[in-house]
This record gives sequence, structure tokens and C-alpha cells, in this order.
Amino acid sequence: MDTRRLIVFGGVITVIVIGMSFFSPNLQKKEGTGEEKIVVSVSTFSLHEAANAVAGDALEIHPIVPLGSDAHMFSPNPTQVAELSKSALFVYNGAGFETWAEGIKKTLSSTTGVVDMSQHVVLSKEEEHDEHTEDEHHHGAYDPHYWLDIDNMIAMTQTLDAEFSKLLPSKAELFHKNAAAYIGELQKLKSEFTTGLAECKNRTLISNHDAFGYLAHANKLENVSVIGLSSDEQPSAQTVAHVVEVVKEHGMKTIFFEELINDNVSQTIAQETGAKAVALQPLENISQDELKLHQTYLSIMRENLKKLREAMECR
Repeated sequence: MDTRRLIVFGGVITVIVIGMSFFSPNLQKKEGTGEEKIVVSVSTFSLHEAANAVAGDALEIHPIVPLGSDAHMFSPNPTQVAELSKSALFVYNGAGFETWAEGIKKTLSSTTGVVDMSQHVVLSKEEEHDEHTEDEHHHGAYDPHYWLDIDNMIAMTQTLDAEFSKLLPSKAELFHKNAAAYIGELQKLKSEFTTGLAECKNRTLISNHDAFGYLAHANKLENVSVIGLSSDEQPSAQTVAHVVEVVKEHGMKTIFFEELINDNVSQTIAQETGAKAVALQPLENISQDELKLHQTYLSIMRENLKKLREAMECR
């Protein structure tokens, strides 16, 4: 083979190798090592928590929604879409929570699997467990905050175990073991909620955003929200006045609000009634501060329980 042909042949091989590297969506090198891991992209914080618990070190779990942002309002930019396209598996919440997901999943490579987690849990319609104060509150829409029912979090963990085992069969035994351990922790948490909210003077949960219906329903609480499922809704003066009346009528001392969305409404109601406005975490996402403190689904849910017990004067 003469020198010219050798150079051309070498160039062709280089192009093929680079092309294979660029178009492979399934592997990502872990920084600082030569190890390649299968990438799984997830949308919500609760999915990230469960996925990490099941995967351990066997997979690279990539969160799509930036920490500290309102997950309801998020929409991925081109760079984030490109990152997502490198994943072997894309797991999203579903039930209308990510308005961007339906369009993006159609553009993904055939090598990227897609899981709509809402198809694997028990969903409730908004009107089944919530009291609202305006007719325009999307009655009949499925409530997408299903991870706040711990039974659904268990079902999510089981689904991820099955999906990861199909994705990487050589690690199936590890995934089963990790899933069983995490489900044990979730069952313990569920027992704490059942016991902690068994006997309370007040069983009404009032919040600025309808994110807590599953938590209320699972623990036999009455849920009243000022706005519906969409965090960018604006309540009418009539709605706010009605909630103020409910708070005064029940002698309630606490109004809950979601930290990552505007809490002006809760603060207004608190001023009108003398109640406290207290942050309750719906676990759609976490803040940078919570990340620095190594907060988890389990620890934040326990903090939520503590706040509910205090607000509802539980024994």
C-alpha cells in the first residue's frame, strides 16, 4: 500500500470512529475515569431520587430540570435537548406535568427508550380529592403530583428496577437489591405519616398551589388550595376572600405555600387572618440550599410531616 493510499485509508477510519462516538446515545464517560456508563435522563426530583437509589453506581442518572427552578414552568433549551438525546433512557413524570416532553420524545433517536411514569402509578383526578374555589380550575384533569403518595413512590421504584434491569441485565441483581432497600425506607416513612397524622385537632391543609392533593388524600386530610394544578394561575379576589373565610371559620393557624413559586397569596391570607405562612415542599424540585444540605425525598418528607403535625396540632 503506497503512502497516499495509507493516508486516505487512515482518514476514513478516523472519520468512522468519530462518527460512531458522536452518534452513540447510550454511553457517557464518567469524569476523571475511563469508565463508560449508560445514561438515564429523568425530569422531576422524585424520579431522580428513586432512579439514583435503584441504580447505585451502575448507571449515570442525569436530571433535566435545573435545581431551584419551577418545574412547572421549565422548558429545555437546545443544549439540554442535545444532552437528552445522548441518553439510553428518558423517564418523565407524565400526566401533563411536563408540557415539553410529548414534543421532545418524538424527536429522540430510536435507541433512546422512553418511560411515562404516570402509566405505572395510581392517578387521581383533581376533583376527587381537592376542594377548590373557582369553577375554572381544570376539573377532571389528572393531578400529576402523584409522588407525594408514598405508595406511588414505591410503584415508581419498582418500575425503575424493571426498566434498569432490561437496560443492563448484568446488573439486574444489584438493581433488585437496591430497590428492595429503598422500598423498605419508603414503607417506614409511610408508617411515620400514618402514625404522626392519626390524631390531629385540625385536618385541613390550606396551600397556595394545588400540589398536595395526594399527600392529603393518602393521610385523610382535607385539601383546600387557592389556585389549581398550574402554578402560574392567578386567583380572583373572590377566591382569596373565600379562603380567608375558611381559615377564620376553622381557627386555622397555618397557611402553606410552595417555596419555588410566588407566595404573595399565602402571605396576604396570613396577614388577613393572623395565621402563619409556612413553606411545604411538594418535591417537584429542590433548591441549591437543600442540595448543599444533602436533602433527600425521605428527609424532606419527614420535614413536611413535622410541619403538618405542628400546623394541625397532632398528638
